[in-house]
This record gives sequence, structure tokens and C-alpha cells, in this order.
Amino acid sequence: MNVRNVINVVSALVVVIGIAIFTAVPVSWAMGDKPEVIIQLALSALIAIFAGIVFFVPTRVKKYNLGKREGFGIVTFGWIAAAVFGAIPFILVQNLCWYDAFFETMSGFSTTGASILDDTLVLSTGEILDKGIENLPKGLLYWRSLTHWLGGMGIVVLSLAIIPFLGIGGQELYNAEVPGPTSDQLTPKIANSAKILWGVYLLLSIIETLLLLPSMPLFDAWCHTCGTMATGGFSTQQSSIGAYNSVYVDSVITLFMFFAGGNFVLHYRALRGKPLFHFKDEEFRWYLFITIFATVTIAAVLMIAGSPIQSTSGLNVLPTLGAALQYSSFQVVSILTTTGFCTANFALWPAYASLLLIILMFIGGCGGSTGGGMKVSRAMLSLKYGIAQIQRTLFPRKITNVHLNHQRVETGTLHKVMTFFFLFIALFVVFSMVLSLYPGIDYETATSASIASLGNIGPGIGAVGATCTYAWMEPSAKLILTFAMLLGRLEVYTVIVVFLPTFWKR
Repeated sequence: MNVRNVINVVSALVVVIGIAIFTAVPVSWAMGDKPEVIIQLALSALIAIFAGIVFFVPTRVKKYNLGKREGFGIVTFGWIAAAVFGAIPFILVQNLCWYDAFFETMSGFSTTGASILDDTLVLSTGEILDKGIENLPKGLLYWRSLTHWLGGMGIVVLSLAIIPFLGIGGQELYNAEVPGPTSDQLTPKIANSAKILWGVYLLLSIIETLLLLPSMPLFDAWCHTCGTMATGGFSTQQSSIGAYNSVYVDSVITLFMFFAGGNFVLHYRALRGKPLFHFKDEEFRWYLFITIFATVTIAAVLMIAGSPIQSTSGLNVLPTLGAALQYSSFQVVSILTTTGFCTANFALWPAYASLLLIILMFIGGCGGSTGGGMKVSRAMLSLKYGIAQIQRTLFPRKITNVHLNHQRVETGTLHKVMTFFFLFIALFVVFSMVLSLYPGIDYETATSASIASLGNIGPGIGAVGATCTYAWMEPSAKLILTFAMLLGRLEVYTVIVVFLPTFWKR
């Protein structure tokens, strides 16, 4: 691996992160934060920019030699560096312990949405601060939400679009970061594809913000848009979206979570005058079917159970048809797309509803979306491959090709999908077993925290449910889950390959 090239590009990414942090300074000033908060945010930005430049200048080269190993290295170490320097505002402004700040920032960039920020915050000095998320400095809340928005479409993809002066042939970087079993490239040039995807992402973000303005302030509207479009889930309210108790807000966010969980290439083609293109895509049809099936069946179970639905704000709502559909649709889309916003304490729902939501955590959104999980396309191909193998058992001479969108899927792609499926489940088991060794963590919390982190969802059940945080966990447990978030966001292969001895050989 060409270490010099990797250090140089990662340094450029750190500069981009520093510039992004600096955008919190005018927001902090406009929202009336204390002067020391504004200064601390500016200092955080300058530290990142200075560190990036210090490593960038001496490693600058005229021509980059980037292969697969360099691509994996840049993406993996770039995301780690982004989380490290992105954690500085939490340390300087809120005086958080380094591991809590790192957890929160990786959760943001990976669009997981798991948080250690609680009603009671334990500072690095040991002091206990009794306050809710909504009372934190606005500049810090803005940066917290912006980590979602930047990580949603991809830090490296963004950098390919805005720093073309590096002259990087970014195919390997693009493939290493864009989620899904296959990466849909819109144009021959990677930088142009990156700009198009970010353009669609920005357009949908602006539309959602405008739609939310009638029901919440501009600051809250933008922060919740960041959490929605990135399928992240960070909120400016301790009670998440349930704090607004609004059918309109729930409907808007549900719709845009659904969009964010779909393939952005399809959104681009729809905006180009092909609105029915979504329904020609087999993965999207499966995605729509799963959403409708889960919503309808959970709503029916809630109505049959008859127990009041407890919202995250503490209200008890009777499970009428309208209320059942409202809460079930929001939570189904939130969990399936791995957003993690909450309007109800779904851990109190009947067993069928809780179990189905856990299954949706494994599936995730579509390939090419901002969602996490294994992706609908992988689940679909795994099912088709399994059926094909059963048919071959019965009829050994039968040709059993697996098709996606009427095209034969190559054997190599199927092997990669099945390997990913195995690794994802194996990692889930390993993380669950390790967490279960900690005192005070029961099996329900261990398993749900593992899939919620590996699948980039955020809330789970048990002690990490919809109304809970991860603040109470041991520092080492938080670091384990932080690693799980990185693995999930970069889809396992990109990170694991860095640990192979052959990766470091020239």
C-alpha cells in the first residue's frame, strides 16, 4: 500500500471536516450561544484545518497511484480521522470524555444515531450536568446534526466532488464507500457522479426543511432534515420526533425517511422526467412491499391489543385506526431505513411488533441509499439464491440463474453477497456475546445494541430502547459499539480488509 498517498488524501479530508466545523460558528452566533462556545467551535475548526495542512503539504505528490488497497485505506482511515477531529467540539464545548465524544461523532458520521447525550451528562471532570439535549449550545447541536448529513451520502464521495484539484482517480474510493452490493455510476467520471448524487441529496434536504417550517423553527427543521435524509436519527429534542405530537410532522418525516432509504440513482432519474422509474426497479418494489406489509400488520396488532400507545413524550394514545397507522408507519420506516427517529416506545408494543421491527433492523434500506443494514437487494438475492439451490437439489440438471431487474446476476456477485451475509451475522453474534459479558447488560440489550450499532440504526430494545441512551455503558463497551458502527457504515469488507497482513505488503 502506498502509505504516502493515503496520508495525503486523509489529510485533505481532515481539512474538509475542519471547514465543516467552522460553519457551526455563524450558526452558534446567530442562535445566541455564549461567546466562549463560539470561540471553542472556531478553535475546534482551526485545530482540524491546521492538522490537515501539516500532514497534507509534506506528503503532496504530482500524481496519485491509487489501487484497491489505497482505496480501502483512505476510506477506512478517512472515516476514523473524521470522527477523531469531529469529536473535538464535544470535548471543548461540552467537556465530554474523549471516548464519549468519539462515540457520539462516529454515531453521527456513520448515521447510526446512538447517543450518549442524556438528561444527565457526566463530564470529563466527573461533574454531573442535569439538562436535556434541547438545552445544549445550538452550535454544538448543529454540528451534531451536520455529522449525519455529511456522513449520509459519504464523506469521501463529498470530497471527490469538491476537491477535484487533488487529481484523484476516485473509482476505488467510490466503490469502497458507496453502500450496496453494486455501485450505480451515473457518469464515466466519478467526480461528476458524486456531484449529481450530492445535488439530489441537497435538493431533497431543502424541500423537507421548507415543509417542516410551518411546524417548527428553522433551526429544528434543518437539524431534523439532516437526521432524516442521512437516515441518522439525531434530534434536537430529548423525546425525538414524539416531542412535537404532530401528525403533519410525522407524515413529512416518514415520507422523506422513505425517500432516503431508496436508491438515489432512482431519485435522480425520476427528477429527470422518469417518475415511474422507481417501480421498474425490483429492489424498490420489494422495499415498498416490506414497508406496507410491516406497517399494516403492526397497526392491526396494535389495534387488536387495545393497549394505549405510549409516545416518547409520555402521552398515552388510544390505538384507533388512524393512530395505529400513524405510529406503526413512522416506526416501520424509521427502523427499516435505519434512521432511528422515535415517536413511540415500541419496546412496550406486542411481541409480534417488536420482533418484526428487529427483523427490519437486519434488512435495512436499498443499495445506493443513505440507509444501513444488509440492504434489501442483498436480502432479496440471498432468498433467490436459496430457492435456486433448493431447485438444483430436486433437479440437478436444471439451469437456475438468479436474476435482478431481468438481468442475470454474476456468480462472483452472488458469492460476495452470501459472504457479506455470513460476515454480518457472524459479527452480530460476536458483538452480542462480547457485550453480554459486561455486568448489567442482559441478552436483550446486548443483542439489540449490537444490531442497532452494526446496522447503523441507533435505538434498540431493553436498556437501549427508544427512550434510553448509551450513556450508562462502560467506556470499553462504547468503543466496541463505535467499531461496530464503522463496520456497518463501510459495509464490513472495507474495514476488515485493513486488518489482513497482505493488505500492508507492497
